[in-house]
Amino acid sequence: MKSRDGVIRTLASLREQAGALPTRRVAVAAATGPETLRAAVLAKAGELADPILVGPPAEIRAGLAALDADPASFEIIGAHDVGDIAALSVELVRDGTADMLLKGAISTSTLVRAVLDSERGLRTDRLLSDVFIFDFGSGPDARIVGITDGGVIPRPTLEQKAQILRNAVQAFHALGVGQPKVALLAAVETVSDAFPSTGEAAALADRFRDVAEPGFLADGPLAVDLALSGEAAALKGFESPVAGAADVLLFPDLESANMAAKAVEYVACLDPAHCILGARAPILIPSRSETAAARLSSIAFGALLSA
Repeated sequence: MKSRDGVIRTLASLREQAGALPTRRVAVAAATGPETLRAAVLAKAGELADPILVGPPAEIRAGLAALDADPASFEIIGAHDVGDIAALSVELVRDGTADMLLKGAISTSTLVRAVLDSERGLRTDRLLSDVFIFDFGSGPDARIVGITDGGVIPRPTLEQKAQILRNAVQAFHALGVGQPKVALLAAVETVSDAFPSTGEAAALADRFRDVAEPGFLADGPLAVDLALSGEAAALKGFESPVAGAADVLLFPDLESANMAAKAVEYVACLDPAHCILGARAPILIPSRSETAAARLSSIAFGALLSA
């Protein structure tokens, strides 16, 4: 469960906390493939979420049977065309039947297109951005760290970065972090014409430094080592309330954030969770190569955010 200060510090604690909430419903778009269905089965068994499986009924039932799960215990909504699958899944969330949306064997672009539909989608006046979270540290120093935005906005403007930051802060507030520390990342920690991202990070830090009680601390430019390692900051003589204590790593662009997230998952071999915020409900868009365990953590993350 939560620690004494109410902060969820590990993904295991996140799954436990989500399981203690009233069971949410997740619409699974194109609910085929072993990892997608295994995550759905585990979510139902752990009472993290009650899945609504949208897609080809015969293929879904066969996939569930292959996992020794009873197809009759799942709600299945039949559809074969990918456009219909996306639209039906989004409609389930829009009308309140489901609390969140999970991508199965469907392309991200097709599903996001349905999410962004001006009449039938899940748009709000907020920017959509992805928050990727993973376990960092151990023992009493363990905490969840987030990477953003590695999934939606390729080259965000300064204003878009401000909105991406606020989405990530919302996610960490849901994790119980009262004042998340946000590292505005660049390759170096000094403003340099050679790295335009350093100037943007400094401008963003200045903007929020003048805001009274914004609900977070942001500083930059910071290199990744300074953001995560207090020892590195001390050796470099760098002082900042964010240095060595960052909860959120805001990368300069999608490309760098996505590569960092993939390194966490496939070099450090950590199962993450991630969620797109800014829509009417959490949007879970796992990579096709993600494990059922990672998808399960994402469902838990979505359940917490939807609550």
